[in-house]
Amino acid sequence: MFFETKKGKYSEEENEIIINAINQGIQEGRKERDILKELSDKLNRGYAGVMSHVRKLRSEFPHRFISSEDSGASSRQGAWEEWEEELVISTVNRYLKEGKSLSAAISELENKLPRTQGAIYQRIYTLRRKKPEKFEVLPESRPRKRRKLPEWHTRHPVIRSLDAPIEEVAGAMDWNRTAMNQLAVAVEHSRTMMHEQGMTTNQANSEEELLLKAFEERYGRPNPTIREKLLSLMRTYGPTHVSIAMFTLSQDKGFPGVVADYLEKKLERKNFV
Repeated sequence: MFFETKKGKYSEEENEIIINAINQGIQEGRKERDILKELSDKLNRGYAGVMSHVRKLRSEFPHRFISSEDSGASSRQGAWEEWEEELVISTVNRYLKEGKSLSAAISELENKLPRTQGAIYQRIYTLRRKKPEKFEVLPESRPRKRRKLPEWHTRHPVIRSLDAPIEEVAGAMDWNRTAMNQLAVAVEHSRTMMHEQGMTTNQANSEEELLLKAFEERYGRPNPTIREKLLSLMRTYGPTHVSIAMFTLSQDKGFPGVVADYLEKKLERKNFV
């Protein structure tokens, strides 16, 4: 069953319990983290919260706490003494020479030294770098895992101007060569039709009219509503992008489904069944 831990301000009674427990534990030579775990269970408060509150009490009431020097215990987490380093080196040598794991050596050292496993682990590799000659068997280099980033995170997009020529845009985006050939043929055909009808570039309003003619050649003459829709798309996205989108519709996986749905509706209207 899950019990929610107590939150909020610590009472005076709780402060007294914490101070007395810390002082008693130091006198007994116990590790502070073990004392904090017991306090966490006893007060029904989170371990991190108790640890933070102990720091606060020590800063506000330093005279209420017994120091490690007063108790004769050595729970200091400061600079490493020479005898500590010698013990680390001899223990690691013994365990590795016997074919045992480095983690087993660290566990033994944790019981003999007033240091955490993380601090001992870090010190071993500091000594390995500074005093390699003292190790009979060197611990393996500390593994460093390189994060494997997803492909999309390492590839940088190429940003092109919206006004770039259609050939440049198509090349940058690696469009299908067949689709681009279809676009070139359709545009050239539209230009031929405009020339035969005596239309100038200005009269045809350049690319917009070319694209409308290409659409008509490929899909049939657009009615006024569709024509206005196409013009609106060209004003919003630019004729170049609309051209590329229109002539690469066959590359879109969803396009055949749209055609099939329309075909079904047409057959139903004609009532062939």
